[in-house]
Amino acid sequence: MFSSFKKRILLFPVVLCGLILLHALSVTRIQWIDKLEAFIYDQRLNFHLVEDAKSEHLVIVNIDEKSLAELGQWPWRRDVIAQLTNSLFEHYQIKVLGFDMVFSEPSDTTATEVLDLLAGTEIAESELFQQAYQSLKPQLDFDTQLAESFTDRNVVLGIVFEQAKNQDVSNKNQLPLPPITLEPEYLKQSQLVSAQSYIANLPVFHQQAKSSGFFQNSLLDSDGVFRRVPLVERFRQYVYPSLALEVARLKLDIEGLTLSFHQQGRGNMVLNSVNLGDKTIDVGSRAEVFVPYLGYQYSFQYFSALDILTQKIPAGLLQGKAVLVGTDAAGLLDLRTTPFAKAFPGVEVHANIVEGIIQGTIRSQPNAILKFEVGAILFATLVVLLISLCSDSRKQLFGLVSVIGAIIAASQYFWLQGIVVPTASTLVLTILLFISLTAFNLLMELRQKQSIVKQFGLYVPPDLVSDMAKSPEHYQLESQSKTLTVLFSDIRNFTQISEGLSPQALSEMMNLYLTEMTEIIHSNKGTIDKYIGDAIMAFWGAPVADTEHVRHAVITAMQMQAKLAVINKKFQANGWPSIQIGIGVNTGQMNVGNMGSEFRMAYTVMGDSVNLAARLEGLTKVYGCYCLLGQETGESLLSSEMLVRELDKVKVKGKSEASRIYELCPPQYQTSNLNNEHQVLPKAYLSDFQSFLNLYRQCQWQAALDKLDSLRQKKVVTESLYSLYQARIKHFKTSPPEAGWDGSFTYQRK
Repeated sequence: MFSSFKKRILLFPVVLCGLILLHALSVTRIQWIDKLEAFIYDQRLNFHLVEDAKSEHLVIVNIDEKSLAELGQWPWRRDVIAQLTNSLFEHYQIKVLGFDMVFSEPSDTTATEVLDLLAGTEIAESELFQQAYQSLKPQLDFDTQLAESFTDRNVVLGIVFEQAKNQDVSNKNQLPLPPITLEPEYLKQSQLVSAQSYIANLPVFHQQAKSSGFFQNSLLDSDGVFRRVPLVERFRQYVYPSLALEVARLKLDIEGLTLSFHQQGRGNMVLNSVNLGDKTIDVGSRAEVFVPYLGYQYSFQYFSALDILTQKIPAGLLQGKAVLVGTDAAGLLDLRTTPFAKAFPGVEVHANIVEGIIQGTIRSQPNAILKFEVGAILFATLVVLLISLCSDSRKQLFGLVSVIGAIIAASQYFWLQGIVVPTASTLVLTILLFISLTAFNLLMELRQKQSIVKQFGLYVPPDLVSDMAKSPEHYQLESQSKTLTVLFSDIRNFTQISEGLSPQALSEMMNLYLTEMTEIIHSNKGTIDKYIGDAIMAFWGAPVADTEHVRHAVITAMQMQAKLAVINKKFQANGWPSIQIGIGVNTGQMNVGNMGSEFRMAYTVMGDSVNLAARLEGLTKVYGCYCLLGQETGESLLSSEMLVRELDKVKVKGKSEASRIYELCPPQYQTSNLNNEHQVLPKAYLSDFQSFLNLYRQCQWQAALDKLDSLRQKKVVTESLYSLYQARIKHFKTSPPEAGWDGSFTYQRK
């Protein structure tokens, strides 16, 4: 169940990465990511804007409030526009003039019609009338005056293209000749913005003007912000430039305008760049570029149209420059929303594009950048997955910051190269993936902790369980081989005792006894393996590693024996019989882990070392002592503060090799518990008994027996131990052991 949950959780990064890739490939767009992308672009643009930026290549002639107040409401008479054009080219000697407007309607001809009517009357016979007629009629033909002001001058007129397919909308006037005609194979595959209808200028104006260009933005973002604009659009098979592109081309004295396509996939031709002569402008597949805003509003010099007409502006300020005629008057409704302003003059948007083309600061998002974005998404996924494998949260956070920093640094590098790299999708993936994997890791850790508490709560002391829950990855339930120390304890003559008690009294007595003993085991970092009737099995060194597992197990045995006096007093108070216990402790290699069947599992230990500990506990009755230690356990304590003595060398049933067994000296004989009158006991208890063993193993039977009698008188051997060795010596006197005997005794029963 836990494994299937883990697999389901791990599917999330795959699904998230897949969704982001689909977004990047435009299979399905995620709107909030697009909004975030726009926000990031706006912030980056604002960061790079120059506070006091000014253009030296282009100025704006402004149809401002002052001009409107003096010359009347817009539109002005065409002769006024003609005067403005003439003043700019003749007096100010500008190089290029672009109109951010369309002259699609003929001027009011009421005056000329009246003049013609008069010419059909008797007054026409007057010579004075004829002179006036010949003089006034050309002056009243305002459209002709404006057209003549365009003649042989670098004038770029505006065009409006409409993309909406509306059958009620018809084309107005006639488009000028296009600079480019697409071949059929390019036309079919072209992703250029396709106009459905148009509004052009009067034919007389197109005939005299040098060029024309559209000025509406067909790629306005969904939030209405001017970020990208197309440099060319097509109407049917014809390609027309934007107003800004044409003004820049004429300013740079470039004749040719071409498009470069490249093959993408099988036969798919995609626009790569717009070329002005030898000057290449990288664009997207729809010929779009990002508006290269030079600075904040009024980064270009604005001159009032009235001041140009009255020639109040010094001529040197406009000489040789490109000029755009537009307005910042709110009433004329040509204010746009930009990444840094809610009301930005539309004519200045065009001015920024012209400046960007001239200066070479146009930024675009070429088609090839898609490969980079997909690569970044896959790379970020891989890196975040690797980061999530790190268990150190500080390193994880550092890794996340590093990935985000790398994404921002890469996008900044491309920005300085004039390329706008999409970063929102990669950032969103990185952050969401990191959060989800972190949450997953926390959930897994929580489940591991819960599993640890569930598995070990019954065996391990609560404080150790808490420590284990803090780092569950360091603990495992799978079986493993480790060197541990195991303890078996058993109540002597329990069967006889239980027969004399009622079931309730027996239950209460055992609960009290097991509780007291378990508290001692837990206090010494022991793990309860199981209760076997009146017996207790515990071990040290797992699941929590314990470098002092031998010492802790032996201290537990001493404290259990010492606690027995307190327990017996409680038993007597309840009218229960006193008890004695035997304890066996052994250290060695054993298997530890979750073992059992499909129906029931238990965290336990198994192996020969475990079996030996159980047999040592049974031998305590034979040797008349409360605790026996295995060879490895006893030898490890010889240099410690705890007193142990070698008791015998035995071969237990089922084992061919002899093993030394040690006795843990009773608590009253331990050095820490001795008073002045018992200071002599340790020597007799340890060295004198060792002298006896040496004599015994050297087959000096009488000397050994005499020594044993001496030890009995000193009360450092129990009657059981005395009787055991006395019987052996008498046996060996009549039936000596074989030559080379190692002093060991073989037990034929468990």
